Amino acid sequence: MSLPASSSTFAGEDVRRTVLDNGLVVLTKELHTSPIVSTMIWYRVGSRNETVGQTGKSHFLEHMLFKGTDRFKKGQIDLMTLKNGGGNNAFTSHDFTAYYFNFASDRWNIALEIEADRMMNCTFDPEEFESEKKVVIEELKTGLDSPWGLLVQEVDAAAYKVHSYRNPVIGWLQDVERATAEEQQAYYRTYYHPNNAVLVVAGDFDTDRVLEQISRQFASLPAGLKPNPVPLVEPEQRGEKRILVRWRSKVPRIAIAYHVPRIADADSYALQILAVILAEGKASRLYQRLVEKEQTVTFISAEYGESKDPTLFHIRAEGRGKHTAEEIEASVYDELVQIVARGVTAHELDRAKHQIEAHFILSRERTLDQALLFGQIETLYGLDYIDSYIRNISAVTVEDVSRVCARFLKEDNRTVGHLISDGSSEDAEDFQEEDAE
Repeated sequence: MSLPASSSTFAGEDVRRTVLDNGLVVLTKELHTSPIVSTMIWYRVGSRNETVGQTGKSHFLEHMLFKGTDRFKKGQIDLMTLKNGGGNNAFTSHDFTAYYFNFASDRWNIALEIEADRMMNCTFDPEEFESEKKVVIEELKTGLDSPWGLLVQEVDAAAYKVHSYRNPVIGWLQDVERATAEEQQAYYRTYYHPNNAVLVVAGDFDTDRVLEQISRQFASLPAGLKPNPVPLVEPEQRGEKRILVRWRSKVPRIAIAYHVPRIADADSYALQILAVILAEGKASRLYQRLVEKEQTVTFISAEYGESKDPTLFHIRAEGRGKHTAEEIEASVYDELVQIVARGVTAHELDRAKHQIEAHFILSRERTLDQALLFGQIETLYGLDYIDSYIRNISAVTVEDVSRVCARFLKEDNRTVGHLISDGSSEDAEDFQEEDAE
């Protein structure tokens, strides 16, 4: 049995971080509140790693890892999960691909066997590949047959000139249609190996014993070549971009995207607070103005999501009645001007901080929530981000919020998309958040 290359504990979270000799990062956290163990394996590969003409590879690969290995044949992974009373799933984003299992603490070890096996031994049977391609294409077309899926895809593609965040996670249709099993297997061999992965185990177990089990399953797997870094750096945007999308609905929708920094940037914490002040809850500025006072929208959101590379700050709204996209857009910009000119109140700032802190705590009640948090942050940046997160949020001032609003949420830095009726339907569509995929 290979001993860990290094091991350390993050006191603030009581998470033990161990690195095997082959480069696999292992995060373990004991939680004895319920007899459950959650395992997640995170691969540092997502749509940001895909090249022109090869989009959709990461998401497609996620599907193929459920299609079997030499040891676990087609359907066996789901069958074994079901027979043991567990659950499993997976998801892909711009920055990573993750797989998880939930089991009772007396029968969870099969998760380690499955993950160790399919890290290296996924089969790419041509018939299974073509069958799954049809599933992925149908998923892609379903996403485009929704107003928000279509609009957000077009806005993201317009906002970025060179960075691969411009591509949808699921890929462009023509790339998926012409994908081959050989290309997919080569992509798998490039990114799926121990030193490009993070394994998280959270729940009811003894850490030392679990590390021995993990070492038995994973330590013999060879480390792969380090994948090439993503070289693309998005240039500064020097003027507003605008796009118009027509779809079968009379209800106007707007999506505004501003270029903003990556995770852990000094300004990222103030941007998170700004998003809450703008549109989190019924007391937020945009909700009070556009939903309650002017009654021009049925939905309004503002979002800053942490990512590995500089990302986008999104504001989205769905119109109400006869109100136009231009009318809604003007009100949004006026609120941003007010924040820059007059600032936010101390009460707004304190409320936003409390909301962020409450979400940070309450969203981690389940073992799976813990595995999600630690795996995502380790993959994007490193666990020390968690230890300092609340402290950095607490340090944000009223002046910081106004400053980042002025610096980033400005005309020359934005891409604006309007979705309007194509005249083919009078039916309004309900808003539905899009999945990470």
